Amino acid sequence: MDKRAWRRHLRAQRAGRSIDHAGHVEALARFLADAVPEGRRVVVYHAMADEVSLDGLIRSHPDPSTRFAITRTPDQGYRLTVHPLGGPTERHPYGYDQPVADGPTVADDSIAAVLVPGLGFDRLGTRLGRGAGYYDRLLARIDPSVLRIGITAGIVVDRLPADRHDVPMTHLATAEAVLEVPLEGPLSSG
Repeated sequence: MDKRAWRRHLRAQRAGRSIDHAGHVEALARFLADAVPEGRRVVVYHAMADEVSLDGLIRSHPDPSTRFAITRTPDQGYRLTVHPLGGPTERHPYGYDQPVADGPTVADDSIAAVLVPGLGFDRLGTRLGRGAGYYDRLLARIDPSVLRIGITAGIVVDRLPADRHDVPMTHLATAEAVLEVPLEGPLSSG
C-alpha cells in the first residue's frame, strides 16, 4: 500500500478505538523523569480527538511552563515554531489551541525530546502522519540526539512506506511503556 492507502486503513482502525490516556501519561512521565534532565524542554502537542492526550502529563509537572514547549502550525508554509507552554493562544482552523504567531519562541538547542503524534508507526520507528510533513521538517532541523518519541494509540505495524525526508522515531510510547526502536518481541498492533 502507498501512504494514502495506509492513512485510510489506519484511520478506519482508529475509529471508535478507546485510548488509555492515563496509561500513556504514566509511561511517559516515568521515562521522561529518567531520560530528560530538568532545564531541558520536552515538546508536546494539543491532541486532536483521535490522538493520545498529553494534558495529564503536562498537569503532573510542578512547573510545566519551564519543562514543556508546544508547536505552532504556521498560517503559510510548513515550518513549525516552538513556544513555551502556557503563553497566549489562538484557535487553529482544525479546532485546537496553539500559541499566537508573534509569541516568544523556544530555541531548538534547548529541546531534549519531541513527543510526536501519528496515525500509526512501524517497528523501525517510521511514522505515518496526516501528510503535510510539519513534524518531519521540525525533526530534521533539530539535533539528531534529541529523543523523538512517537505517541501511538496502539497501532504499530511491521512496516510502513517511508520517503527520504521521513525522520524515524527513536522511541515509541504505548500505554505500558516507552520502548526504544527498533522494536523487538511481541507488541499489540493494529
